[in-house]
Formats: sequence, C-alpha cells, structure tokens
Amino acid sequence: MANIVHNYNYMSVPERMGFMSVDFFTQIQRADVQQLNGFLLGIISDQKENSYVKGLAIDRLMDLVFLGTIKCRQALSILIDNWSLDEVHLNVKRIKSLYFLYEHSSQEIETLLIQYLSNDEAELSAEASFHLGLINMQKGLLSLDQSTSIYSLEKSKAEFLSASQIIENRVDANIFSKIISLTLDILKNVTDSLVNGLKEIGDLLFKIEGFSFNFRNGPFYTGFYRVLQGLANISVQNPRSWLDYRLELSNLFQQYALIQNQEIKDRLQLSSLSGSFLEKLNTAFFDPFFTLNFSADKSRISSRLIEVDQNSPEAIFLNKLLALSGDEVKKKADNEALKKELMKLFSPVGEDTINSLLLQFSDLDIQARLFKVFEILSKPSAVQLDDVIIRCCLMLQSMRSYYGNCLEDDRNTIIANLLESAGYLLKDQTRRSITQTGKSAGEIDVFIEDINHNPISIIEALNLSSVDKSYIELHIDKIFTYDANGLKDNYVIVYSTAANFGSFYNRYRDFVKSHIFKYPLKSLKENTQLPYAELKSFTVVHERNSMEINMHHIVINLLFN
Repeated sequence: MANIVHNYNYMSVPERMGFMSVDFFTQIQRADVQQLNGFLLGIISDQKENSYVKGLAIDRLMDLVFLGTIKCRQALSILIDNWSLDEVHLNVKRIKSLYFLYEHSSQEIETLLIQYLSNDEAELSAEASFHLGLINMQKGLLSLDQSTSIYSLEKSKAEFLSASQIIENRVDANIFSKIISLTLDILKNVTDSLVNGLKEIGDLLFKIEGFSFNFRNGPFYTGFYRVLQGLANISVQNPRSWLDYRLELSNLFQQYALIQNQEIKDRLQLSSLSGSFLEKLNTAFFDPFFTLNFSADKSRISSRLIEVDQNSPEAIFLNKLLALSGDEVKKKADNEALKKELMKLFSPVGEDTINSLLLQFSDLDIQARLFKVFEILSKPSAVQLDDVIIRCCLMLQSMRSYYGNCLEDDRNTIIANLLESAGYLLKDQTRRSITQTGKSAGEIDVFIEDINHNPISIIEALNLSSVDKSYIELHIDKIFTYDANGLKDNYVIVYSTAANFGSFYNRYRDFVKSHIFKYPLKSLKENTQLPYAELKSFTVVHERNSMEINMHHIVINLLFN
C-alpha cells in the first residue's frame, strides 16, 4: 500500500483520474483495508486535490462498501465525521451514498438530509428530498401498523413531489410519487382512481424501459407493476384485509430492492474491477443492496416463508429470525440459539464454516448476519463445499460394498451422486482441457459447478494401497493442467486400502509436502478438527499468479478390518 500511496502522490491530475477510474482495483486488491480506507480518506479530505478525482474516490469508496471490502462504519466516518466539502456534485454523491448506509446510522443520516432541504442549491435540496422520500417509502411499506404505514407513505409522497417540483423532469421522483399515491388510495379504499393510476404507472415504466439500453431491470419493473395490480385487486375484493395488504406492501419493497440491487451490480460491472473482484461480484449470493439493507431482507424472509411448508424446520427458523428481540441481552441469547438451529438445518456444514460466515458479515445486525448465512447455505456453493465433500466421503465409508478391491470409477460415481443430491451441478468424467502430455483432451473425475453453472471445483480421486510416488505425481500434477480457470479450491480424494492406515496417511502427506509442484507450495495445513480415526485431511496452499489457491487432500480408509 505504501508504494501505491507514494506513486499516487507523484501522479499528475490526468494520471490520478486514470488511476481512480481504470487501475484502482487491479492495484489495491492486496492492500490492507485500514490503509486503503486511510488512503481514500486522504484523497477526499485533501483541500488541494482535484474535485473530479475526489468524486472518483467517493465512487471507489462505495464500490468497496458494496463489495464488502470496506465496512459501513468506515465509510460513514468519511462521509459524516470527516466531511468538509462544499462542491455541489460531491455533496450529491454524498447524499446518494448515505442513503445506501441509512440503516447503519439512520437518525444521523436523516438529520443530515433534512438539513440539505434548506440548501440554496436546488440540486442538493431536490436530491435530499428524493432520498427522504425513499426512506419514508421504506418505512411505510414495511410498517406493521396501518396508520403508521399511511403516515409514512404520505410523507414519502410529499417528498417525491417536492423533488420533482424543485428539479423538472425527474422521472424517478415522478414515478415514485405516482406509485405511493396509488398505494395510499388502495389503503384508503379509494377505488375509482385505480385503473387510471395503474395505466399512468405502466406508461412511465414503459418509458423508462423504452429509453434504456439496459434491459436487465425489465423483469424487476414488471414485477413492480404486478405487485401494484395485486394490491389493487385486494382493495376491490377484500378492502378490510390489512394482513393481505402487509404482504403485498412487503413484496412491493422487495421489488424495489431488486431494482436497486441490479443497478448496483451494473455500476460495479462498469468500475474496471480486477479479476478477483469480478469473481466475487458474479457469485450467486452477492447481493449488494440486500447486504446493506436488512429491511429488504426482511421482506425477502416474508416472501420465502410463503413458499415453504409452515411446519418445516426452515419456516420455524425464519419465523424466529423475524421475531428476534430488540433487547441486546435477549438478542445475544436468541442469536446463539438460532445459530444452533442453523447448524441443525444445514447439518453437513461444520461450525467453523458457519462461524466464518457470521464473521464475514460482522458489520451487520445480528438478524441480517443470520439471514445472510441462511441464504448462502440454502444454495449449493463453494462456501460449504468442503463440509459437503467430507460428508460424502463419510457416507461412502459407511457403504461396505465399496471397501477392498473396488474400482475407482465406482467410488467416484457414489461421490458424484451424493454431491448431486446436495444440489451441485456436475460434469462427471468430462473431457476438458489437455492431458499431462498435452497430446489430447483429458478426463476429470468430477467437475463441480454452482447453480449458475459457474465452475467452483475439481475432484481428482485415486485408489492407493501404498505410497506409489509416480502414480500420485501423475494425479496431483494433472489437476493443475485440467484447471484452466485457476479455481480457489480443488480436491484430491485418496481411497486407501493400505494395511496400516495411520502410517500410510503420514507417508502420503510427507510425500505431497516434498513434491515439486507446477505452482509453488506456500504452506501445508493439517485439518485437526476432524474427529475421525479413519478419515484424515490436509490442505496444501499454492501461489498461482500472485493468488493463493488450495488443494485439499482427503484420505479415507476403505480396507476391511
């Protein structure tokens, strides 16, 4: 990081612009987070720094928040505690950024936005009014009380109208004011305006899509309109049903959250991210708006509850999560109880995995943290793959017909079937990449993909009754040749029929440690947490193109006792 700061200080203004807009993510991907935060703070607070460069630094700060690299509290320190900038366009960026961080400092941010309302600059007062409208819309859509919901939505409508009056042609403020106006009519059972109101909103949504080159938001806007139609139908058919309204209002906010989420993803795609950041962005569970806004997750929990059996363990867990107490002492106790339920719900996943996931979201509220982990573990991904593969090996070990003189392919088939039953997509014995000799396409034992068909791991397996060095070398070397993507985690499963399993494991591990790999061996970590005498594991950490990658070796005893 010191080199980056030193080089930056000697850059001209055009070079700094290029660095912040093009080279930033490539340069800082190995930087210490605290130093990175200090670097951006220094640029934003430097009175002599170019104003456009400061704006780019604010953009990169928020990109890093969306990516989970910089914590929300660190960004708030820059945007609130250390803010002294007067430029209009920088304050517009500040207002937009603070909205995304609202749930992490709600009272302070709302006070700041209210102060902006009296600003002489129309652009700032309009922006503040619009984002106060979003905040009160959120309060109204998620309120459990009908009168409170109507009050918040009335405030929201007034703020959107104010924003559209201060700055002409604010289509965003115009459309939200019409959406809130229609929602209020529905809640007040004013049905004669519904048909025209829906038509006006439909026309506006069509206009947004018609003049946009980004069609990815289309399904979300369609969902927005569909939920409004659902609200209108409730008003006509059963106007007294507040519970039905509550569900649809929550769904309405979820559709808004999905739109915001996609817009953030689109913004990040345009931010010249490095390969490692792009990999994170493209994972199935990376939802930046939901990560920052637990109210959006609450609406998603409610929607998920409708889809599952109400007596299922999943439904019981989600209901308890929604009801998590606000009292901090009680909350801590509930948190521990829910963590235990989470472990029961996803039994193949180890406690260490769950703890590391909870730590990953340590900046979030307890409820948000637990739901993030629940969501990740609900879908097959690289996160829980290590635990799942260990579980598959244990299940294979319980099948006595696969002991002794058994074909490697038969054992691999069982492992593959078990992984598929856990929800992973597999390409078994896929012809992919090149062989060790480079002469023709080779075979991978098991090639694993997540639910979006992104490659996440390769498994190479081998039968061994002794430490056959040439045979082991062939298998552990070729896995790198097959792995054209440079995956973070790959696996070698050894089906052992050695006479003395303990001695065999030690000799196998020592041979692997001494082997000269294609990519340098940085360390070997023994898995001491496994409580099994007949299944052992260690991980070899390699450096591949300046990145650490893992090759996990799992050795299981399949010799008849």
